Amino acid sequence: MAAGRLVGVPAVKIPATIAAEVATPVMGRAATAAGFALLSIFWPGATNQVLAYSLAAFMVISAKFLWDYASAPSAPKRVRGLYAVAAVGMILAGLVMAFRPETVVIGIAAAAAWIIAGVLEIVVYIRHRAGFVPFKDQLVTGFVSLGAGAALLLGLDMDAHALLGLAGGGAILLAVFELISAFGLRHAAKETETGLWS
Repeated sequence: MAAGRLVGVPAVKIPATIAAEVATPVMGRAATAAGFALLSIFWPGATNQVLAYSLAAFMVISAKFLWDYASAPSAPKRVRGLYAVAAVGMILAGLVMAFRPETVVIGIAAAAAWIIAGVLEIVVYIRHRAGFVPFKDQLVTGFVSLGAGAALLLGLDMDAHALLGLAGGGAILLAVFELISAFGLRHAAKETETGLWS
């Protein structure tokens, strides 16, 4: 680097075909997180059942979009095992919460699912981002999931309403980042897919 002059690093451009493959799963994940976040904000006096069923639905639907993302035709096949573990963990957590709607059980199940998914997304970022450009976003989603899981573990003594707010806070962060990512992908994808979300 020359003295007194910064050398800019060009942003990595996502090919339009790849962006078109992953834009919808990313938007689906964003919409799911946003929907859960809104419920957590506006549902007054949430009970154990509201917490359990809403968080279970969030986990199961998120798992579906997570798998769709990993199953994009251009995505490296070897990452599917990692995403399968994350998706199965979220589905199992959802089932546990639905059948055992107790705050401690819900908190532990949701925290475990988020922490597992977060760790695996960070692994995907570290190992595979060079081979598939969209995986550069997994560092942020991974740390958001880790943070949400850790927050739930710290709040296991809270009531259902407080736990719903805590989980909703993590969902808000995830929704904001995924929405930004999704619209960026949509913009890149429109170079070839003119009808995407239009």
